[in-house]
Amino acid sequence: MPPQEQKAFGQFSSSITQRPTRLGPVKVILDNQEDTQGKEHTIDFDGADVKIKQAAMYLVIAGLQVGKIAGDKPRWLDFWLRVNNKDVHDSNVRAVIKDSDLKDVIITQTVTYLNKNDILNIMMSVEVADEGIGIEAICPVDEPVVPSIILTILQLQ
Repeated sequence: MPPQEQKAFGQFSSSITQRPTRLGPVKVILDNQEDTQGKEHTIDFDGADVKIKQAAMYLVIAGLQVGKIAGDKPRWLDFWLRVNNKDVHDSNVRAVIKDSDLKDVIITQTVTYLNKNDILNIMMSVEVADEGIGIEAICPVDEPVVPSIILTILQLQ
């Protein structure tokens, strides 16, 4: 009987506050990956690119910590998934932020088939580029960092 392939998983995050300074889609940058305690990562990343190592059906969940630094008008920001430079349908979510006191977590998620060597990106766009709208990493005193994004990817089958 052949050995069973380990189910792929990955958890990634970013300690970087990211506020787009231009309109249109931008990739969300990741800078951390969970510790696998000496085992090989079954999913890898390079900046904004998440690299799939085995073909399968996956659950992808991205939680993004949103906020803004200026303005008092309601402004939107969108987040969605992209695979191999193609947007994943029905993955876009929108948040509307009125003022700089508001902080919230926005979730986008999907179940999709990913092939070996596929590149997954979390995308972001903003309504205006001059109010500091984006995702925020927060550093509370005597607590862990609140990442600007936590991305979890689980192989389902």
